[in-house]
Amino acid sequence: MLLISLVQAQSYNDTMFWGTYRPNLYFGTRTRTAHTLLTGLMWYGTTDINQQPWDNIRHTCEHDDNISGYAWHKHDGQTFGTQAVRDNLYNIIITTDFVKVPGDHPGGDWAVRITGTCIDADLPCDVTLGFYGALDGPGVVGFTSPDTLSGSTPELGDFKIKVRENEKNEYPEHVAPGHYQLPDTSKMNTLAFSLPGEQAWKIKDYYRAFSVQTAEKLMQQYKDPLPPVANLFYLQDSQERKGSIGLFQRAFSGDFEIEFAYISESQPHSKDYGDHLFGDALTKLLQERESAFDQKFESIFQLDAKHYPKGQQEFGKMLLSNMLGGMGFFHGTAIVDRALEGLETTEPIDFLDQVVDNEVDNDYFSDDDDFGSSTEKRTPNPQFEGPFSLFTGVPSRPFFPRGFLWDSGFDDHLISEWNADISRDILSHWAMLIDEEGWVAREQILGDEARSKVPEEFQTQYPHFGNPPTLITAFQRALDRFSSSQLGMEQTDVQQEHQQSRDQAAQFLKRVYPKFKQQYGWFKRTQWGEVDQHTTDQTLFGFRWRGKKGTHVLTSGLDDYPRAHISDTAELHLDLISWMAYYAKALGTCAKQLGFEEDAKFFEKDHKKLVQSLEALHWDPSSSSFTDVSFHGGSKSNAVHHGYITLFPMLLGLLPPDSPKLGALLDLIYDPQQLWSPYGICSLSKSDVFFGQGENYWRGPIWININYLVLQSLHNNYIAVPGPYQQKAQTIFKELRQNVISNLYAEYVRTGYVWEQYSCLDGRGARSHPFTGWTSLGLLIMTDKY
Repeated sequence: MLLISLVQAQSYNDTMFWGTYRPNLYFGTRTRTAHTLLTGLMWYGTTDINQQPWDNIRHTCEHDDNISGYAWHKHDGQTFGTQAVRDNLYNIIITTDFVKVPGDHPGGDWAVRITGTCIDADLPCDVTLGFYGALDGPGVVGFTSPDTLSGSTPELGDFKIKVRENEKNEYPEHVAPGHYQLPDTSKMNTLAFSLPGEQAWKIKDYYRAFSVQTAEKLMQQYKDPLPPVANLFYLQDSQERKGSIGLFQRAFSGDFEIEFAYISESQPHSKDYGDHLFGDALTKLLQERESAFDQKFESIFQLDAKHYPKGQQEFGKMLLSNMLGGMGFFHGTAIVDRALEGLETTEPIDFLDQVVDNEVDNDYFSDDDDFGSSTEKRTPNPQFEGPFSLFTGVPSRPFFPRGFLWDSGFDDHLISEWNADISRDILSHWAMLIDEEGWVAREQILGDEARSKVPEEFQTQYPHFGNPPTLITAFQRALDRFSSSQLGMEQTDVQQEHQQSRDQAAQFLKRVYPKFKQQYGWFKRTQWGEVDQHTTDQTLFGFRWRGKKGTHVLTSGLDDYPRAHISDTAELHLDLISWMAYYAKALGTCAKQLGFEEDAKFFEKDHKKLVQSLEALHWDPSSSSFTDVSFHGGSKSNAVHHGYITLFPMLLGLLPPDSPKLGALLDLIYDPQQLWSPYGICSLSKSDVFFGQGENYWRGPIWININYLVLQSLHNNYIAVPGPYQQKAQTIFKELRQNVISNLYAEYVRTGYVWEQYSCLDGRGARSHPFTGWTSLGLLIMTDKY
């Protein structure tokens, strides 16, 4: 059985070796290794100089590119994907069709077909395309023929990138005085040059510099009339034929089609080897993979069987596919400042002096400049650590193209429904980043490319700052599948394949359980709250997020959600103790499954104490709600701000179905003066003084991850269980589900995107887009997979 498992693991790793693991690009590939061959696509328009093509080279996904929609519409996460980018500025839709096949090298071969289609056929859509292979590590590449970039690295061995064009392609006409000596846009250019390996990702900057240099030279030489745009920026073939980067450049006029194939050459091949990755053979491959994707999608999600309209079925496929196509592999160093590590075992000192923070500064938080009031002062000491590797999904390809801890837990709910192997792989990567103390950085900014998207002052991570441990919700989902497989084994004759799958799940649980146990211990040691000094019951637990700055607690994931007005060491956070109670229960369940009886007893005891503490400390009878609390001068103060935080005991299933407190929370949810809207549950009550104020990030807008948790908890804990609130739970579930689905799809049709958040006043999408991290949970809502 061990041999079978090893063979299966190697097969999976081979399948996942290459991929579209550069989610920050419109299209790019790499391997899941530290030193890799990076490939990528660039293009710019050549119809009109006023389009300023030198400043509008498409490469990295950006919000301000005048692109009205882009997404992977079908992607299986392993061997196939098709994507469309609607570029309004250049009047063209760029489609990328990607496929992988077995080859000489264990990672196999792959091909991409790039198609350009004019949006308005009556208007020109001339573009120049660049496709490159760049080494991020040792090796060499060079052009051995006009259509072949050959290369070799210690890891990949010998390889080629070959190109073929559709014979129907048309090219810009050479319209200029006869004496002008201009680059010939009817021919493909090939350029080889070298950059340091750690600079390979900056190729767009160098490409732009080369193009501008060429254009300036020609404009000085030929001023009246100026040469055509296509000629101005078209580079000449380089005399240098080898380097660390090889670039194909091709100009097109109107619709076009061009294909690139990566071919491993560990073994000698005939001259025409690789034909199976071009033309009709490639078309057949793509059709087969697309058909397989459609069949698997329907077998799992059954949108057609549930009678969803065709448009919503395609929408569901996009939600899944852009999450899978948005998975990335990241490798590099991280900046960590451990100057304050360990001090909180005696005194919590992380909060700032009480000053009002800048409401506009909404995406990051700074370190504690004065390090609090402790007598032991320490100066900042940021250091590079690593390198580390991480395979994960990303929240947003243009704005957050890196791993975020609490986003990834939500993402895995959808990924695990599609492919349990990929789910376990991602969770394992995250688990291995948990250090010996149990800490993992909330934001994984690994390497120079990742840091280029983050302001320098916000790149440092602090090991006394946490983030919601949502990975444990994905871990719980894996536990549930494992438990179901055990039950099935007792009742039926399970085939060998089922047994092997169950063995893989058991090995996964044994591998990651110790890491999550470490993280749980880290939370208890570092995020504790002062309770014993303010209550007579010395058995109660309290917790407080470290890192609060003014009105922001970014470490909680809920950023500007209103908390206690004055920061204090005696402030206790409702959402954090709720997470801890859920965490203890999940670890206890896993310990029991794995036969760790002492651990199971420990976590069961912790869970009970945490739930007791939750109700004793955080329930406020006067407002009939759970709240954050703080203690001042021996008295307890409740921070009453009805919204997402209020709901956490229900969201995480910590309330029994007959609890009056559950009834109060359901009333709050369903009240249109509070949290209810026709588009989803608002993050903050419409009656709260902070509703819609300041940054307005978590002060009203609808977030799909929390709406998913509401529906998940209602579905799994309350609508099917007899009790005094069952009927109301069923009503809320049915109406909320429909509201969320309808608005998500309506906004996608209206804008071409799914969004980071939605207004609870008119349902309009806002902020980052496409946001196919946890907003993709809309597919699970459509299919009632909780």
